[in-house]
Amino acid sequence: MKPHAKPIIFAKTVRTSVALIVVTGVLSGCATVSASAKHSSPDLTPPPLVVSVGDSIMKGNGLIPEEAWPALISRTDGFSGMNLACNGEGFVAPGDPLDCNGPFGDLATRVALLHPTTLLISGSSNDFGIDNPTLLAATVSALANSRRALPTTQIIALSTVWGDTPPPAQLADVDQQVRDATLRVRGVFVDIGQPLMGHPEWLQADDVHPTAEGQQHLAAAISAALAARNISLGEK
Repeated sequence: MKPHAKPIIFAKTVRTSVALIVVTGVLSGCATVSASAKHSSPDLTPPPLVVSVGDSIMKGNGLIPEEAWPALISRTDGFSGMNLACNGEGFVAPGDPLDCNGPFGDLATRVALLHPTTLLISGSSNDFGIDNPTLLAATVSALANSRRALPTTQIIALSTVWGDTPPPAQLADVDQQVRDATLRVRGVFVDIGQPLMGHPEWLQADDVHPTAEGQQHLAAAISAALAARNISLGEK
């Protein structure tokens, strides 16, 4: 708003002075309304919604939900997050019967009802021991169902997270099946490496699940891997 006008000098006739007062008041009022309107129109557009589907590492097993890496990234990247990760779950592994009680593919309908901007899904060591053709078929089915239900949603699959030791050979097989299935549904596969390798202090006593600090390092590595591919999840 412009500075207040100098006091009006009464000159010539009373009519002139009154006119000046009225005009000045009207202009000041317009300026006030415009400035007020400008600041009273908040952006009502909701932030992007990212739904995460994965295993107990993504869930943040042993921690509070706010310490899991999807929640950490949502705060830094500016999106609304819904973490549907489940203990023991995989593309074939059914997961905790008291939680999800089914593989990733069973969540397709639930995810579709949320209408997410992005579906973030991860490979899992819970599928170790499953032969490659079976795992590929289950992964393709899960992602194809999601794509049919969400034709415009960004689908991003992440490589499987391991612990502080070198990953077993089958982890590469799991990642290959996830990569192949993701590309078939016009998704993007992102290899995040093994951010926890060599850092036993970032794991809980079970040597499987990351501590709060470990989740922070996972979040940083995943954010960096997405940025390297020019992939944005939020509004940052």
